[in-house]
Amino acid sequence: MLALAALLGACDAPSYVDSGDGSRKAGNPFSGLTFHVYDSYKTDPPKCVAILPLTKIEDGGADNAGITIDQTEVVRRSFYAHLSPHGKRDVEIPRVDFVLKDMSEADRKNTALVGERLNCDALIVGNVTEYGKRFLGLYSSVAVGAELQMVRADTGEPLWEGSYESISRGGSVPMSLIGIASGVLDAALNLQEETLFKVLDNLARHLVTTIPDNSIAVLEDPVAPVNVAVRTKKDKALPINDFIAGLSKKSAGEQKQSLLAAINGGQFKGKNMITLHEALIRIAPGEPESYGLYAHHLADEGDYANALAYADNALALNGQNGDMHFLKGRMQIKLDDLDGADASLVRAVAMNPSSSEYLAGLGYLNSLRGNHDRALAAYQMAVDLDADNGFSHYNMGATFYNGGELQAARDSFYKAGLAYLKIGDYGQTEKAVADLRDLASQGVKMNNEIKNLEGALASLKEKGKNNA
Repeated sequence: MLALAALLGACDAPSYVDSGDGSRKAGNPFSGLTFHVYDSYKTDPPKCVAILPLTKIEDGGADNAGITIDQTEVVRRSFYAHLSPHGKRDVEIPRVDFVLKDMSEADRKNTALVGERLNCDALIVGNVTEYGKRFLGLYSSVAVGAELQMVRADTGEPLWEGSYESISRGGSVPMSLIGIASGVLDAALNLQEETLFKVLDNLARHLVTTIPDNSIAVLEDPVAPVNVAVRTKKDKALPINDFIAGLSKKSAGEQKQSLLAAINGGQFKGKNMITLHEALIRIAPGEPESYGLYAHHLADEGDYANALAYADNALALNGQNGDMHFLKGRMQIKLDDLDGADASLVRAVAMNPSSSEYLAGLGYLNSLRGNHDRALAAYQMAVDLDADNGFSHYNMGATFYNGGELQAARDSFYKAGLAYLKIGDYGQTEKAVADLRDLASQGVKMNNEIKNLEGALASLKEKGKNNA
């Protein structure tokens, strides 16, 4: 009985089983994670990874009562949050969904075509095998499982695969720092939901651990959002048609304020947001703010071409808006118009030379173009303005590393880790630690950099556990 109690209360620390050679790493023998890294990955690692929508297993037997989020999507986003700190380029989930939306069902099954449209050489596909609460005799547990595979887009050959079922017995699974930092939990969650999200985070963290991270590259977007799980809350707003109809009873100024409040309030989602933005433009067609807000929304939704078009509309009304020039430059980078992006970002910096964010974007553009001296100069200006600009510190480290300046890389990675700690981006902090370990393995002397960052992470993790 004592043995059973110990088993039921144990943390879900899995054994890692390589399905290719049957080897097992130490862990809980009752909780196995099966994975395999194919030789094709080892000989030619992918430069980019995109996570496609996962399939929901309808007959998994999970009790999903009270869970108000899309199950497969939250697994996908949790996995993305843990994978995104890797050195590979990733395609943001809204962009993946936007591109897939315009493809036929047959085309979406063509990995070569999907990879071409996403400009990405590897795709992750799979399904969710378990999600929810189980009742097993005398005790209950919460379990989330997934079977995932990474394939090379142009050929469909497998690169990696992993299968794992994360289980919490009595709420024993701890939350990782990435999950905590990414807003997976909030004050509204009840105990059952909190346990479920911890299990989700545990699933993603352990699966990603088995994917080799064998490159150090500059980060991509200085303002990319870190969104993992978005809970679907009850919409207390009027139905969109009633809301729009109600505007006719108000003055033009009141209509504008109502629309701005609705756009910024978060009550409406998806197509309803498009309706709101289009209504704002009809009511205030001569105001650049109307087009600028829509441009930002479209960018967040992955519609880069239309975001660029509406940014141009806003700039036609006010060409001195540095934020719009910066957004335009970001969209041009994503659409591979690097010359256009250079002009836009230079204008943004000229209009607001005290913006560390704009300089970081200019640095990234020059990293893409191979202008490493100009990139380093822009990153340095960014950190001179904001010493906690982790994006610029990290990209300086990656640039120094790839240029063979390992001591300078050490210093920049350490500063990046400290900066990311301050803003709660623990995934990037852990990435900085991993890069410092890589440098140490090459003989670069460390002056407690790794120890300091690991100690800070351990303290924060303990604090998070005590507050859970």
